[in-house]
Amino acid sequence: MYSVNVDKLVKTSETQAESLLEITDNIIEGLGNHKAFAVLGGKVDTFKIAYNIMEKGNKVLFVDGDIRTDVFLGKYKLGKSAKGVLDYIKRPEKNEEIVCVTNHKNLSLIFTGINEDGVVTDDEIMIFKSLIDKYSKEYDYIVVDSDEDGTLAAFCGYAAIIAEKETYDEDELNNRVIQLEDKECNVLGVIIRE
Repeated sequence: MYSVNVDKLVKTSETQAESLLEITDNIIEGLGNHKAFAVLGGKVDTFKIAYNIMEKGNKVLFVDGDIRTDVFLGKYKLGKSAKGVLDYIKRPEKNEEIVCVTNHKNLSLIFTGINEDGVVTDDEIMIFKSLIDKYSKEYDYIVVDSDEDGTLAAFCGYAAIIAEKETYDEDELNNRVIQLEDKECNVLGVIIRE
């Protein structure tokens, strides 16, 4: 199991900190008693939201569920031995330890992992639900950074979308919301990043 110092990753400007705190409060309120939610398009901002939830006294598991890219594994240059989501969904019977601790007691994370064959089947994606169920017993909240298509977001039940002000397309965002809701994933809101 790896231990990761996340302090550099969660640094923000005062303005960004205020915005993220407001977003965090709105997400927690929107979730009610629900524990898991996904963020599409958030990347590092998704992690900062998870950190803010932890700062409010909660035990949080951050999951790098963008199974197309290794955003966080690459950031820490841990090498190919870091197990993660892909290892779990490809070989759930192995029950490998995939949770990494951080320098904050109540914040843990799961990396994307390694996809040696480059393929993720629909059956493997369905196994992600068992990962959420397994860890929801140990954590107050599970925050999933999902890919742009929301592949794993559907298993969380709730999602938020972050889009760049300069590049977002309103019709595209509306279609993404409809697609998520068709998968029974409630969209808590769309955040436009300036």
